[in-house]
Amino acid sequence: MRLVPVWDGILHEFRNHLTVLLAAANEIRVATPPSSARGVADALAETESNVHRLNALVGFVDAAIRDGTSVIADLDDLVERALRLAAPILGRTTVSLHKERRTGVTNRGSAFESMLAALLVDLVQADPQGTSAHGRPLRIDIYVEASRGALLLSIESAGGRPPIDSWRFALSADLAARIGATVATLSDGAGYLVRFS
Repeated sequence: MRLVPVWDGILHEFRNHLTVLLAAANEIRVATPPSSARGVADALAETESNVHRLNALVGFVDAAIRDGTSVIADLDDLVERALRLAAPILGRTTVSLHKERRTGVTNRGSAFESMLAALLVDLVQADPQGTSAHGRPLRIDIYVEASRGALLLSIESAGGRPPIDSWRFALSADLAARIGATVATLSDGAGYLVRFS
């Protein structure tokens, strides 16, 4: 707890530097003559992509150090926030949410969306080409089963299995514990089970 102000300061400063880098990349894009635009445009796109990925990493660190108050939040909103957090890494990956009804879920700060984003990124990183076995963009499905006092999310990918020693999986397990859930790998494919009880 005594290091939280230190981490807050570091994260704030890191975000400021990323904002400056992104602004500089945009200025270069505008100032580049059309004759050399192709090569510079590719380099700028790569720079911007890396800045967005760093922003996502800062979001994970932020979630890891902040606890927040326990609240019940709408699952749809949390999934949308998780997708925004993971967007720089998801690329062409399609993520679909399957549920029967509107569902509330426990959250603390940004624990839920950071947990889900980390799991989604792990699944994408396990398939670096971003494609399924059939050459199509990778597809990830999130199936929700809600019953009295229990909630189960099955996150299933058509891609490869992520390594069990991934730091994102470890972070997800820690964040899940903060909101009364557990995370486990699927036994018969690439994916995860998030269980609230």
